Amino acid sequence: MDPLIGPKRSVKFAYGKWTWLALGLAVALQVGTARADVVVRNSSEGDDDFMARVLEHSSELAQKVVRSTELASGRVTLIGFANAEDNSLVGHLLIETSPGRYEHVKFPSCEEEGGPPELLAVFFARTIKGGGRDLAVLCSWEARSAIVNGMSYSAQFYRLKEKGAQMAVEPVTDMNAKFQTGDLVRINEHGRWVHGTKAKFKTVAEVKKLLKKMGLGQ
Repeated sequence: MDPLIGPKRSVKFAYGKWTWLALGLAVALQVGTARADVVVRNSSEGDDDFMARVLEHSSELAQKVVRSTELASGRVTLIGFANAEDNSLVGHLLIETSPGRYEHVKFPSCEEEGGPPELLAVFFARTIKGGGRDLAVLCSWEARSAIVNGMSYSAQFYRLKEKGAQMAVEPVTDMNAKFQTGDLVRINEHGRWVHGTKAKFKTVAEVKKLLKKMGLGQ
């Protein structure tokens, strides 16, 4: 199931001062460790309803909940993403530790850049030779200003770490910094719009193609 889920809705917004290089720096500086809370699931709840209740309906899910056994040593994990009040994207994992009991781990994902990111896909990708696959997202932003127009894209990778009794999600920082790109036009010195950069990837398939070129079989 790759990609696992596509976008729930399109997000359009006016873009202020922005460069995708600045986005790369912001991603590289992210800290993905968060405290886990234990929550109990009602027997009648579906995955989406359970996630919505845990989030206390304060945030609309950016996609349907993904169910997986790849991240937590074979344990059932529910994966959801929602936009926070500051318009950044926040990830939520509900990891089943015993029947009906889950640990809720929250972690920062795609940043706000003049407006909320659009979540294009949630998928799994291998970022270490011989290792398991990490959780990944593909996000996009509309870049619109007096001097730059177009779309920018970011693939971000996350790894679940178990530290004793604690679980935390950490960004794969070195890899995240490499997967920032844009398909942009800009104003040149003559006041004409010219093509600035061409996006290295726009889809999950193109992200995985780049990973394979790095020697990381998917």
